[in-house]
Amino acid sequence: MSEPAGRMQTRTALKGFAVVFLMTFVAPLAPSDDASPLRAEAPVSLAKAPELDRAKLFDAVTTRIEERFFDGGKLKSIDWEQRAIETRKAVLAASDDAEAVRLIQAMLGELKTSHTALITPDEYSYYFLVDIVGGQDSVKELIARKFWGAGPFFAGIGAFTREQGGKHFVDAVFEGSPADYGGLKYGDEIVAVDGEPYRPIASFSGKVGSVAVVETRSRSGGDTSKLYIPVAPLRPKHAMSAATIASARVIEHAGKRIGYVHVWGVHDADAFKQALAKIEPTERERKADGSDETPPLDALIVDMRGRVGGTMGAARQMLEALDQRGSYWGETRFSENAQRARRGQRERTDAASMPPFRGRTVLLTNDGTRSAGEIFAQGFRQGGFGPIVGTPTAGAVSAAAAYVVPGDLLLYVAVTGLAFDGKSLEGSGVAPDHRVERPLAYAGGADPVLDAALDLAAKQFTR
Repeated sequence: MSEPAGRMQTRTALKGFAVVFLMTFVAPLAPSDDASPLRAEAPVSLAKAPELDRAKLFDAVTTRIEERFFDGGKLKSIDWEQRAIETRKAVLAASDDAEAVRLIQAMLGELKTSHTALITPDEYSYYFLVDIVGGQDSVKELIARKFWGAGPFFAGIGAFTREQGGKHFVDAVFEGSPADYGGLKYGDEIVAVDGEPYRPIASFSGKVGSVAVVETRSRSGGDTSKLYIPVAPLRPKHAMSAATIASARVIEHAGKRIGYVHVWGVHDADAFKQALAKIEPTERERKADGSDETPPLDALIVDMRGRVGGTMGAARQMLEALDQRGSYWGETRFSENAQRARRGQRERTDAASMPPFRGRTVLLTNDGTRSAGEIFAQGFRQGGFGPIVGTPTAGAVSAAAAYVVPGDLLLYVAVTGLAFDGKSLEGSGVAPDHRVERPLAYAGGADPVLDAALDLAAKQFTR
């Protein structure tokens, strides 16, 4: 049966949107014509990869952990050597490679330490880690070999899911992404893509430049709906920066003008500054564009929910974008690189800086706020910027390095802990001042956390 004319027109229009999206939202992926993003492919999934040399994989993982993992006490507490002997036998006898990898991942999980995991190309974090952390020679070689020099990317629509009860629910949507424009909402269940059961990475692999048919369900037991969403090559760092800028808006609430910025990654302070400039121009910028009559913001909401990590240096720069005066962490142990960045930032001044947001900002957090996002949250609290609303952060704060191991899997290893005023955030995180839950399944995009923050900001802050 031929496709209905209306649906064909929709597909044609969306393919046109896909081309525009590739030109605007996604970073240039190739330094030459030989690395076209429409032909380059992300690493194949574990299910399609050549058979692993399990012995080499296991030995590479355990050797690296023994060399680089910073907490020898935890290794002793689980009797690491004996566990390694037992697990190695199980890995070699596993029914397939996927099961072997799960056994190694479970052994690493016993260390109960963040930034310590074996990650496969079937996971979002694989691409985010390669792009943001990078660093090691083995990772650089992986990028050159797997991505043809184009930089790490994966085929996707700009939405991310969390599994609950065997079902996949959208728990994050990049602002300005194909998923955002396509109507996908927080809490939607994704049932299938192009007629096949949904898989977070594999469902879109090899489909860059095409339009995916995404079947969703908005209520439990309800009928499914079809959304037609372009598939793009998502370069994590650029996509997160673009989404941060696209998220910036002013919300009129209870007679107040409240700015809103959703920070998707604490790795690009410039993107955060650009987002702020969209909603609160500096005095110099107001005069330049003749917008002197624009009322200033009464308050600001910074949303750091949803897979937010990054670097300590960027966290500091973002706090300084809110207010250049004062310190935020007190007695904190920094690496030498972080200390140099801190000194350099203090030496710079900006005559056109924005009015300070200290004392009139609300921060939103959840268990996706991790690593550098938690460092920002701690500095936000200690710096007196305002209340924190939502749920506790992940408690995943340590410094780590990434290594490529056999099978082109990634081993993430915590190599040092971090302390703030003598206290570690690892395992505890940052608790909100006002705890507000945001249910996921079939939420229909509802956001009680943002609603509560708007009410709080309107009552508590005034310009």
